[in-house]
Parts: sequence; C-alpha cells; structure tokens
Amino acid sequence: MLNSRFRALVAVMAFATAALASCGGGGGDDKASVRLVNATTRASLDLLANGEPIVEGTAKDSASEYVDVDAGSPSLQVNDATTDAGLVVTAPTVTDGQKFALVAYESGGTVRTAVVTEGTTLPPAGTAIVRVFNAATDAGSIDIFVTSPGADITGLSPTFTFTASTSVQATNFVSFGAPSPAGGTYQIRVTGAGNPSDLRLDIPQITLLNQRVATVILTPTAGGTLANGSVLIEEGPDGTGGVYSATANTSARVRLLAAITNGASVSATAVSASASASFGIGTNIVAPAVATYVSVPSDSALNVTVNGVAVAAPVGTLAPGSDTTLMVYGNAGSPTAKLIADDNHLPTASNSYKLRLINGLTGAAVPLSMSVNFLPVATDVQPGAASAYTVSQASLTAAQQISVTSPSSPTAIFSVAPILPGSAVFTLFMLGDAGAPPMGTLRRDR
Repeated sequence: MLNSRFRALVAVMAFATAALASCGGGGGDDKASVRLVNATTRASLDLLANGEPIVEGTAKDSASEYVDVDAGSPSLQVNDATTDAGLVVTAPTVTDGQKFALVAYESGGTVRTAVVTEGTTLPPAGTAIVRVFNAATDAGSIDIFVTSPGADITGLSPTFTFTASTSVQATNFVSFGAPSPAGGTYQIRVTGAGNPSDLRLDIPQITLLNQRVATVILTPTAGGTLANGSVLIEEGPDGTGGVYSATANTSARVRLLAAITNGASVSATAVSASASASFGIGTNIVAPAVATYVSVPSDSALNVTVNGVAVAAPVGTLAPGSDTTLMVYGNAGSPTAKLIADDNHLPTASNSYKLRLINGLTGAAVPLSMSVNFLPVATDVQPGAASAYTVSQASLTAAQQISVTSPSSPTAIFSVAPILPGSAVFTLFMLGDAGAPPMGTLRRDR
C-alpha cells in the first residue's frame, strides 16, 4: 500500500515538473551566451539576469567576457556599478547556443540597450566581413565610408548608408580583404548623407583580421548630431578574438550667434593644440545674425573679436560630441561671450518637435516669454540666455502660432505662424535692439 502511494506521488511530481518545464517555469538547461558592452559615459556597469548578478564591473569603453543566461526571454538589467542604481531593463528573445552582445549606450542622458547578435558564420580565408549597427539615430541620414587610410572620399560611393529613422538599424555584412596573418588596415568615416565634407565621426584606423567578423557600432553623442564609434570583433571558433575597441568623438560643433548692437562685426576662431591648427567659426559676421555650425576639435580654445577688438573668452569648454552656440551679446563697446549647450537629440515621438527661445536683444533688454498656440512654453528668459526645450505636437497642415511677449509691451513683440514638421528641433532667436522692432529668426537646428 505504501509503495503504491509512493509511486503515485512520484508520478504526480514528475508530471508537475514536466508541466512547469514546458511553460518555461523550470528554467531548463538551454543557454545563450551574452557579453556586456559599456558604451556609456558611466565608469562601470553591472549586468543582472532575472535579478541575479552575472557580470560585475564592466569599465567604460570595454566589453565583458561571455556569461551564460537562460534561453528564451531572460530579464536583463544594467546597473551603475558605482551607485548600484538600476539603469535599464530589457528582455531579448534568445535561443539555445546563441551568442550576443548587450550594448549599453546613452541618448539624451538616458541609458538604453541594443542587442547585437553574434556567432556569425566565418568568411572565407583572406577576407573579413563588416557590418554597421546604428544606434545613433539622432544623427539622421548618414553615409559610412570604409576605405584605405587617408583615401579621399570625395566622389566615392558610400560603403553603407542609413536613412533617417527613430529605430536602431543594422546593415548586411560586406566583405573586405584581410590577408593572413596581419590583417588589413582601414579607415572608417561617417558623414551626413550626400555630403562627404559633413564629417560626423572618424575612426582613423582599424585592423580587420583574417576570417573575422566585425561590427561597427554607432552611438549618440552629447549634442545628438555627431556620433561615437566602436568596433566589436566576434570571438573565433578557437575562443580567441572577441575584442572591443571604442573611438569617442573628439570633435564639437559650434555656431556663432552675433547678438551685438546692430552693425557690429563679430569673428570667432577655434585654436586646437592637438591639431596644431586654427578653425574659423565665423568671420566678420554683421550683427545681428546666426551663423551655421562648424566642426572643430573639442579641445579648442575660442578667440572672439568684435569690430576687431578681442573679447574675453567664454567660461567653460567644448564637450566632445557636443553642439554649442557661441553667443556674443550686449553693446559693441562691452560685449560678452558665452557658451549655450544645444540639445539636438530628436524628440522621442516622430510626430513631435522641440522648440526653445534665445533672448539676444540688446540695449534696454528685458526678460522674454514665448507661447505656442496660446499656451506658455517659456517664461522670463533673461537677456543673453536660452529657455529649456519644450516638446509640442507637430502638424503637416496646421500652422503653429508662436508669440513672444515682453513686460515692456502690452502686445506681442513678435509673432509667426509656421508649419513645423515632426522629428525636428528649432530655436527662435530674438535679436536686435530693444528700442527698435525686434528681429525674430526661427532656425531649424535638426
């Protein structure tokens, strides 16, 4: 009788265990392999799988070793290793035996992740294969050139292209020569689509090894227009390779805003010690005016003149990968130069746009406020300052009524009603002397 009951109990338990395993509750023995790539600005990251630590202390600009995770849809959480704060959670679908890299990166200050599938079939002897994984979606439409070092890309067809998208994208693999054993040396340049002179990233040299698989990863920068880059090499069948190398963007984009008494001439240059060169930002710009962005080395010192007279350099430095407005404002006899950070990351929703106000009025200037469709979006923006960005819903048919008001006037001092598209960033510059009709300049920054 006892044996009969025992056998029945064993049978029930076996059935329950099998049922749990079939619905994923038992964990199973199927495993995938993951490595964490820290492409953020955080000093160190940890990785947890289903709440349990599996990777600790992956330093900035490095990749961890592979670790096993359950196949299926494991919950993967990235933590800041210094503060233990949870940054992002994802649950990718992975299969038994699959290798993948979980790339942690930042966009607009938010940590995100992307999955790069590995375990690619090796290419033939004497070659390497390369693809591009684009997480720098804020950069918009871009071209990528993979060439011999120093090659002139003017007139060349890009190796890879990406159209503007809010989603992470990847190209197919392309084969390159990688003679054994030293490999082949190449340069990777990312430019604005159709404009080889609009350089967004330069990776001066990478070595593609024989029968290896490389993924070039593009991630966002502080300003949103430039890109950071890295190269992830897949581990070979002998367990070697698997290296990761990062190339942070060392450039910054700067534009000159001449918010000086009408008619003054404003010039600015960037002098870089690392490049041993000087770069023009604007030459004899007649105020009031807004120049276009120019890429300069981020370690550059800024020199500013008004009517040929030197102006004290602005406080602060150019951050690598940043977009910045160099604002020169005030009376021509006593001007001030300052740096205003530009956040040209596109809004999350494709049917929205970002807008801010910069108060560049001179003379007896006062704080300004701005409304969109009669709703306030910026208040008390002081002379020589910028408002925060506001996000509004776009329309392809309906105009956006933008009005700027001043405490010194009972009516709006400037109004405009443009049709503003989504996936765009705008700045409204208020320029001119406060005693005269102001000049409003609406500029699309992205």
